[in-house]
Amino acid sequence: MTITIVLLLIIITYSALIFSYSFFFKKISIFKKEAMNTAIIKVSIIIPARNESHCITDLLYAIKNQDYPAQFVEIIVVDDASTDDTYAVVESFITHYSEINCKVLKIENDSINPTYKKYAISQAVRISKGDLIITTDADCMVGSGWVSGIVSKYQSTKAKMLVGLVAYHNDNNAFQKIQHLEFLSLIASGAAAVASGFPIMCNGANLVYERKAFDAVNGFDANEQFASGDDVFLLLKIKKYFGRQSISILNDKETIVYTQAKQTLSGFIHQRIRWASKTKGYKDAAILLVAGIVFALNAAIIFTFFAGIFCHELLLYSLGLFIIKVIVDFPIMLSITGFVNRRDLLVYYLPLQIVYLPYVLIIGIVSNFVSYSWKGRRVKG
Repeated sequence: MTITIVLLLIIITYSALIFSYSFFFKKISIFKKEAMNTAIIKVSIIIPARNESHCITDLLYAIKNQDYPAQFVEIIVVDDASTDDTYAVVESFITHYSEINCKVLKIENDSINPTYKKYAISQAVRISKGDLIITTDADCMVGSGWVSGIVSKYQSTKAKMLVGLVAYHNDNNAFQKIQHLEFLSLIASGAAAVASGFPIMCNGANLVYERKAFDAVNGFDANEQFASGDDVFLLLKIKKYFGRQSISILNDKETIVYTQAKQTLSGFIHQRIRWASKTKGYKDAAILLVAGIVFALNAAIIFTFFAGIFCHELLLYSLGLFIIKVIVDFPIMLSITGFVNRRDLLVYYLPLQIVYLPYVLIIGIVSNFVSYSWKGRRVKG
């Protein structure tokens, strides 16, 4: 009887959470950018890059071809102690397109900067001239209306932070398509949380914030012990300092940033461990509650499945919980795949639900105990 009550509480709580996210994501209407105000805003696009010589030029070309006035755009690439020729590639681009306001910083020795990406971004913000800071990653791709869409949304909201959507553009096989669908579930949950007024997550590949807001919360101070988390820790600090309503969602399809799915299972696992490693640094009640609810349901399904070997009745509990989860999760997945025009990914919805169960448990547990390697650096998250 006790087990039944506990499981009912878990599934009811989970269902309420996900249905609320589905509701709020559905309420996110597509934003149409308007003509720029007379006071056009200066933006600084910051791109931390480590060993990205193979792709950084593509992104720089995409930024060069923005439909936003070039004189109000500043590009700052931070070569984060690369061991390849990233710095030389960026310098070559700057030489060929001297009319573009682009500069590259080089961090020579990363051993004294344990915050890694946070340190790189902080150095760029320090010399930036823009009123708005826009961050993305070197392996991303953006459309020509990315910056103008961001500025238009900012002008209409005056938000301290804008959380952008991110999708994949290289899902060439079943593994990458399942990975893409799982990634979109995170993006949708983050967007819905912002829309609900309780923001808990964002992605540094498409993140915007006021330079003054960054300074007001002292940037990444107090989170230096975590090598990851330049995005979420900053979101939580801005939410605490300026209030929940100071953060808004970038809901213009032209502002979606496209990044790359991992090529291998090991690469994917290492990435997710890195993302999950910062969880133990969170003190925000909302994010801890959501993480706990999601973990509890997946753990309950796994526990009742294996316990069912000894008590067959629990197998029915496990199946029942799983079926309810599949039904509850579907509306928000339908919405996000429609938003990014990738409904074709839904064919992988059931396989994702199956592999997601052990995946969440393993990543959640392992990330708290192991160090990980990121681009040649051994990191303790």
